[in-house]
Formats: sequence, structure tokens, C-alpha cells
Amino acid sequence: MRKISLIGCAALCGAIITTPAHADENLLGYSYGAETLPKGETEAYVWITDRRGKDAGQYNAQDYQLEIEHGIADNVQISGYIDFASHHIAGLEPELEDLDRDFAFQGLQASVKWAALSPYKDGIGLALYFEPVWKRIDKVSGEHGREIEFESKLILQKNFLDDRLVWIGNLTAEMEFEREKDVDELTGAVEYEHETELALEATTGLSYRVASNWFLGVEGRYHSEYPDFPDAFDREHYAFFAGPTIHYGGKRWWFTATWLPQIAGRPSPLGSDLHLEEHEKRELRLKVGYNF
Repeated sequence: MRKISLIGCAALCGAIITTPAHADENLLGYSYGAETLPKGETEAYVWITDRRGKDAGQYNAQDYQLEIEHGIADNVQISGYIDFASHHIAGLEPELEDLDRDFAFQGLQASVKWAALSPYKDGIGLALYFEPVWKRIDKVSGEHGREIEFESKLILQKNFLDDRLVWIGNLTAEMEFEREKDVDELTGAVEYEHETELALEATTGLSYRVASNWFLGVEGRYHSEYPDFPDAFDREHYAFFAGPTIHYGGKRWWFTATWLPQIAGRPSPLGSDLHLEEHEKRELRLKVGYNF
């Protein structure tokens, strides 16, 4: 990661660390739990995701999110996000143009989460989540564009062994509306292309408390995209990821770190079982949270 990226990361973490609070943990890096913040409580998060590795060349990208959550009822919370991104790409043309950009403003997000059932009170947790997203930088290519997303998520959670073992599962559907700029190399004329795409994702994981405040677990993720939706329901690509996760929850703060290498994907280049056009060989995510 470049120097400016590290400075930006430190600035985001610093904004969070100065906030006194108690913990409201996320046990897994990619799967959301079914609980919400109590009414009147506020929590701040920083998300840092490092993505690396294509079939050839150099590719490393970092996603940063600064999030504020607030409980507006005992089973309803709202959130706001500010997103930043870094891209360092070389030797992947014509699929991806060379790019060397540190810590650029990427977009904004908002969300609402409603917990219908609690894993502690009802035996199983059930929550619904909705999130609109506006982006000005493409996640994979790093190119400027305009993208609107609407994400809906079904969240399940089941606790076992007096809450020492926790299972979480998420099903996600995301509609994407994208505008891309196309410049004619001969005439210089600019045209805009509009695309609509459906993305489907499933994540799940187990987390076990191995000591006071410490959890170890494993998490998996499946992601697929359907670029012709709603005219057709033809899957363009998919990828599976799986890896370990570690979580620490202190009295006033918590962190979760997840290592998620890709284990299979299609279509894939000759001699490989990985899909590396829209995904990377591995992701590493760190989440830190503080409760006001």
C-alpha cells in the first residue's frame, strides 16, 4: 500500500479512535448480524478492505468506508457512509488501463436495518436491510463514472452453546444502474452508455468464542452478476471465497479481521480455476468499531 494510502487510513482510524464508547461487535467481516443498536445509541466504524491479484500484471486496490450508525428504535437503525478508494494498476491493458491513484473520494451510502426477531430473545435472529449507494469511481477499474445501486439483504443469525458459537447467513440482491463515458479515439466525440445489472450474493460464517473477548471463525462468500437483467437472467460470472476471521470485543471498542482468498470462479483463464476479471485473488478486510 502506498504512503498516501497509509496516511488516509490513519486519518480515518484517528477519527474513530477519539470517540469514547462501548462495543457493539460484528463477529464476521462480510456477513451482517441480525441485531441492531438500541434506541438512542450511536456507533462509528471504519472499514478497510485490501484487494490484490489478477491473472497477470500488477493490481492492488483499497476500499475505505467511514460509517456512522444510530438506533432510532430498539429494533431499527440507520447508517450513513463516506467511501474512499485507492487503485494501483499496471500491465493489464486492454482490460484495465494503468492507474496510480491514492485515496480518492468514491461515493456515499445510506442504509436502514429492521430486526424482526432477536437471536437472544426469539431463538433465531431475522433482519431486513436496505441500502442505496452512489459511486463516482468504479470499484474494479478505478475509472470515473456514475453508478447508482440499491441493495436489499436478508439476515439470519442463530446462537448455540450459550452464545459461544454464532452462525450468521446473508442473502443479498443488488440492482446497479451505471453510466459510462465512451470517447471516440478518432473524432473525440463523447457518448454515454447506460447499463443495468443484477448482482446476487450469499455470505455465511461461524464464529466461536475461544477466550474472554476473543472469537475465531471461518467465513464464505459467493458472488454472481447478471448484466442483461431484467431482459434476461443469464449469469455472466461467479466466484467463491472462503477464509478465517478473528474478532476481539473489548469494553469500549472492537475489531474484526477477515482473510478471504478466492477458491473458485468462472469464467477463468486457461490453467486457472479463478475468475479474475471482476474479482481478485484475495481480499483482506479490517473493521474497527466504537460505540458512543
